[in-house]
Amino acid sequence: MNIQSHNLLTRISLLELAQSGKDHPAWEELLGYYEPFIGRILTHMGVARSDVDDVCQLVLMRLWKDLVNYQHEPQRARFRTWLSHLIHSTLVDWHRKRRRDRQTVDTGSIEVDQLLIDQPELEMQIEAEWKEHIVDLALERLRTIFSGNAVDVFVRSVEGESAAEISQELNISEESVYVLKHRVKKRLVREAYELRRELEFPDSKSSS
Repeated sequence: MNIQSHNLLTRISLLELAQSGKDHPAWEELLGYYEPFIGRILTHMGVARSDVDDVCQLVLMRLWKDLVNYQHEPQRARFRTWLSHLIHSTLVDWHRKRRRDRQTVDTGSIEVDQLLIDQPELEMQIEAEWKEHIVDLALERLRTIFSGNAVDVFVRSVEGESAAEISQELNISEESVYVLKHRVKKRLVREAYELRRELEFPDSKSSS
């Protein structure tokens, strides 16, 4: 097996690698991917911007402690279902502790009854946010792969700008716009697929 193939295999699932032990080096890389995602979820759940980092660190600490005991059973529940419970319970515990400690609650903060949202609704929100997060990560990778305006052409196109508008704004031909858009889209699908393999548990043991 060559080095490139070995690296691909070891990066198939950072979650599986991190689950093998709290001190596994995969943890640092895993947290780098999951921390901004968890922050996005907390923001959408109504956590004040000034509190997001603190709550996020509590969630990551629980993830670090509990992941080793997580039993992956894709036929029953996906990992992000388990993660949604972890985020929700951590946020509720944090908020209740603040109230017990009689700390001043900012006007931008939320009450416990606002946190007790329907679990399926939270899971759907997490799934939607995860898909967006994967695309954002893939686009970041593409900016290191493609030179010039390629990624900007794709993003502008997705945001609704016409080929003519992009051509005029970036001073390239409309034909170049179509070519770059196609190339970036094709590579984006590939990078998103690889990221999901790196950052998720496989849906079944046969796919691992």
